[in-house]
Amino acid sequence: MSSILRIEGDPTSWTLTAAIDAGQVLMSGAPVAVPVSAPLAGRLLLSPRAVGSVAYLHVLDDHGHIPSGAQLPQPCLYVPSATGPDPHSSPPRYYALPPLSNLAALEAEITAAMSGGTVLTVDLAGPTDNGAVVLNGAALSFVVLCPATPHS
Repeated sequence: MSSILRIEGDPTSWTLTAAIDAGQVLMSGAPVAVPVSAPLAGRLLLSPRAVGSVAYLHVLDDHGHIPSGAQLPQPCLYVPSATGPDPHSSPPRYYALPPLSNLAALEAEITAAMSGGTVLTVDLAGPTDNGAVVLNGAALSFVVLCPATPHS
C-alpha cells in the first residue's frame, strides 16, 4: 500500500515515500518537509497555514514503488500550478535551479518565508529558465525541491 497527497489548487497526486499523520501536520501550523517519489522525486515543503485543503489517501492496489522517471540534469523547483509538473512536456512544468544549488539551504529559506510570511526570490538557471521565481511565503501552500538525477 502506498500513500498519496493531493493539495488544493494543484492536480498532482504526490506519492509519499513514508507515511505521515495528515491531521497532525495540518494542526501544527508549521511548514513541514515530506519526501515524495513521483511524479517528481524530492522534498515537498507544505505550509499548513496557507493551504485550504489536503487529501491524504492510501492506495490499496499498490504495485510497489513507481519511480518518477523524470531525468533532471540539474536541481529543480516546482510551485503549484493548474496543470501539474508534467516532466515529459517541452519545456517541463518546473524550474531549473543553478547546478550547484544548496537544496538544504534553499529549503531552510523557503521554510522561513512560509513561517514568517515573507517574500523570497529564488534564482533560476537552466536551458529554458533564466531569471527568478518570487515566492510569497504568506500565500504559498507548497513547493517541491528536487535534486538532479544521478547519471547512470
